Order: sequence, then C-alpha cells, then structure tokens
Amino acid sequence: MPRFVPLPDRDGPAGSARMWINPEHVVSLVPKVHRDGAHHILRVEIKLVGTPAFDAWLGKFDSGADADTRWGEFLRDLGNQATAGS
Repeated sequence: MPRFVPLPDRDGPAGSARMWINPEHVVSLVPKVHRDGAHHILRVEIKLVGTPAFDAWLGKFDSGADADTRWGEFLRDLGNQATAGS
C-alpha cells in the first residue's frame, strides 16, 4: 500500500494539507528559503516522477535555524514514510 507525506496548506487551518505525496515518486527536492523582512519562508521545489517540478510551502519561521529544523523534519518524514512497513 502506498504511503503519503502531507504538504502543508499555507492558506488553510493549521495542520491542514494541500497535497499528499508518495515518497517513492520523489526524484529531487530543493529547499528554498527567503526572507519577507521579519520571517524566514521555507519552500521546497519538488520533482516527482512524470510531473514537472513545483514549489510547495513548508512554513514561516522566526529564524533560519527554525527553518532548517523544519527542513530536517520534512526529510525525516519522507524517509520514515518510505521505509515504513518494509
């Protein structure tokens, strides 16, 4: 059975997902952090098998360290999901 990892919905309520991805279909991930003046905005460029690359929002943080922590959590989520049940 496929496993899925949620991508947050920036415009939805906290904890809601805009899309769910199957980690087995991930070809590449590129973290992108920029500042809006006060916050660090973390996005990820995702390339899945058979699709063009697209950006997904991962969160808004008070520091670069917090954004890095979220990036690590996202990678762990992908790895945990990919190996769960193996």
